[in-house]
Amino acid sequence: MNNRRNDIIRAAQTILSTKGIADSSISEIAKKAKVVDSIIYHYFKNKEDLLFHALADRMNDITKELNLHLEGILDPVSRLGKMIWYHLYIYDLSPEGTLVLKNLLFECRSKKSFYSHEGYRVLRSYTGILLKILQDGIAKGIFRDDMNLTLVRDMIFGLLDEESLNCYASHEIDTTMPDFEGIMDLVLAMIKRKGSGKELSNEDKEEKILLAAEKVFAEKGYNVATMSEIASMAEVAEGTIYTYFENKKDLLFSIPLKRFRYFKEGTRELFEIKDTLRKLRRTIRYHFSIFLTNRNFLSLFLLDIKLNREFYESDAYKEFLDYMAILEPTLEEGKERGVFRRTVNNRLFRNLFFGAFTHLATRWFILERAKPIDMMQEIDQFVYLLCRAVVKE
Repeated sequence: MNNRRNDIIRAAQTILSTKGIADSSISEIAKKAKVVDSIIYHYFKNKEDLLFHALADRMNDITKELNLHLEGILDPVSRLGKMIWYHLYIYDLSPEGTLVLKNLLFECRSKKSFYSHEGYRVLRSYTGILLKILQDGIAKGIFRDDMNLTLVRDMIFGLLDEESLNCYASHEIDTTMPDFEGIMDLVLAMIKRKGSGKELSNEDKEEKILLAAEKVFAEKGYNVATMSEIASMAEVAEGTIYTYFENKKDLLFSIPLKRFRYFKEGTRELFEIKDTLRKLRRTIRYHFSIFLTNRNFLSLFLLDIKLNREFYESDAYKEFLDYMAILEPTLEEGKERGVFRRTVNNRLFRNLFFGAFTHLATRWFILERAKPIDMMQEIDQFVYLLCRAVVKE
């Protein structure tokens, strides 16, 4: 019985990945699997259910193989590198097999019902491996402990998704493996602790205390929060706080003082941005604003356009490429001015930006798992991490 089910799954993977769910039929799949149509309905509810299980079957195999590759690797950076390397490796090792996988992913992710199906849980178990690697890196003091891990996961897989699109849809590149070092360069720049062995400057300590106070006051309330709790979160001695702030009240009002001063400085270059890093931040936020203010277009773009294989052969895709090129001048300017690292690969950074946005927006609007305040916080960290990926330390 299991052999018959497996035959149906294999037949579905071939036909659905080649023709798409709309242009495929149960009869075609049954014929290739050498069974009658009714047998398929014994195992699967309908064609869509079969599609989701076809992807889950492929993802199960990939997850098992990835776990074998990770066995015996203890260092979080090495484990992260191996997972990214494996992701690229399966793209290049078997182009035909990878194309089947990517086409199945296209079909599944463009269906809202996929995100409540058990097939999606299989996909989540694969992405969950990355989350565990990030958590381990934080526990060992290698990765930053102030990251939104769900956001970082979305950013990494978004980058890898765009890399595969560059190879299989737009044909900007022939293989993905040569980009491994450039991808690791961007990812580690975002998430690794920097200067962990160096003494923090006074300005850094003050900022760390303010951030800790902001968090503790918000969670516990000003009257209940204690200076010792703030010191513990800021990882400084309680007495160190009084080096920078007279008392608890001074600390409280220093938070808006610093924040509004920063906001005010930002408005000076609102219409004439000369600072390269600020220009990059504004470009990223502009992308969010044009999409988030038109939710209908965003939903259409995520489900029916970006995950439609025909989009990449259309004139609309050429316009999309022209739009994505807005990052290039700012990145080059930053490198010339010594603000950005010269090792940054502009195309990979573009993939990180737009791929991460796709994953993030899907989680927000298709899965509907974010409140407006959470979205604003994630956008702030998204901008921060992207800038961190390119700036000199």
